[in-house]
Amino acid sequence: MTNLPVKKPKTNSKFQNFLEAFKDSQASGQTPAGRRPGAGEAFNFEEFLNQQEARIRRQERVRFEEIRREEQIVFSREKQQITTQIETLQIQIKQLAKETAGVMVEAEKAVFTAVTNPGTYHLNFFEKLMQLIKLARKKIHESKTWLQLFNHRSQCKSAYWQGVKTGGTKFMLSSDRTVATQAG
Repeated sequence: MTNLPVKKPKTNSKFQNFLEAFKDSQASGQTPAGRRPGAGEAFNFEEFLNQQEARIRRQERVRFEEIRREEQIVFSREKQQITTQIETLQIQIKQLAKETAGVMVEAEKAVFTAVTNPGTYHLNFFEKLMQLIKLARKKIHESKTWLQLFNHRSQCKSAYWQGVKTGGTKFMLSSDRTVATQAG
């Protein structure tokens, strides 16, 4: 006796793919799970897809809003830190300005004090003081120039935005302003 492999008969499906079989089951009144819908109830695949899509969109919207809230918290925290740092620097600058005025008063006292028993120590002291004052004056002059420029730009910006506030689009789109605000 020979053992010949037994060929299983192929089940001849009347459909070529899953969608055709699904449509046929819908037409015959069965749901995809094989459950028959209730009286007058038919499974509507398009409605099912629309519901799923709406659910996914709601989830995406919720996640997007969560991300936005997190970003706002981070940005507001950074803005608060920057504001705090600026306030600290402003306080330090005020203190330095007061101390600088005090240094100048002390330098004047040192210059106008009569030197008894002059020597190389006094000569070196006054030379170093002179170099320090020259260096400070140069740095202060550079800072003054920079501060003047900064203040001038701030005034120009506020003047421009004040014009926008009062004149609106007419001010912004004026042909006279166009030339002034063009790059290049």
